[in-house]
Amino acid sequence: MFLKKKRFEFYNEKELEAIENHIITYFGKFDNVIHEIVSPDIHVDICVINPTPERNYYTFVTMGMGAHRMKVPKSIKKAGLDRAEVLITLPPEWDVRNHDEMWYWPIRWLKILARLPGDLNTWLGYGHTVPNMTGKPFAENTELNGVMLSEPYFFGEASSVCTLPNSDKVNFYQVIPLYESEMQFKLENSADKLEELFPDDFNMVLDITRKNVMP
Repeated sequence: MFLKKKRFEFYNEKELEAIENHIITYFGKFDNVIHEIVSPDIHVDICVINPTPERNYYTFVTMGMGAHRMKVPKSIKKAGLDRAEVLITLPPEWDVRNHDEMWYWPIRWLKILARLPGDLNTWLGYGHTVPNMTGKPFAENTELNGVMLSEPYFFGEASSVCTLPNSDKVNFYQVIPLYESEMQFKLENSADKLEELFPDDFNMVLDITRKNVMP
């Protein structure tokens, strides 16, 4: 039995320019990019936007995930949801250069999410949750063990969609790490219902010891 060889997918020059301009316009200027050395299917770079006085947190944004058209359900095929990039915000004291899993797991998960649709022939969109497949927390210093994709509320409504030169849409989703009970509540109800439980001052910057919103 022969495995089907994956097709390498990438943005063309004009598409990449549109994605870069969108990231700079809405998420911030990036002076550093975590370049992928080996790319078996899509080339996933991660733009690193440093903290500023106005936005005192790191923003990590994938650049390359959206080159792959995800397999969305036929019922929403025309909704422009088949291309996406993901981002996460980290506190200013986060050791972004440390590859110990305690610090590196948010970056690892951006890479996991970027490849998941192609690997599993599926799609990711608002409200989708993905558990840590080990069943354990992401690291020894947190009980968070799953993620949900949400809108990038911090950055304004226009930040959520980039229109490419050919009019295709690339959707940007913020990664929100969750506790197991929060994941279960979302699965039994909805992402909207879970977000209604978040307090008014809920901070979408990663807090590895934040209070669980479930009683």
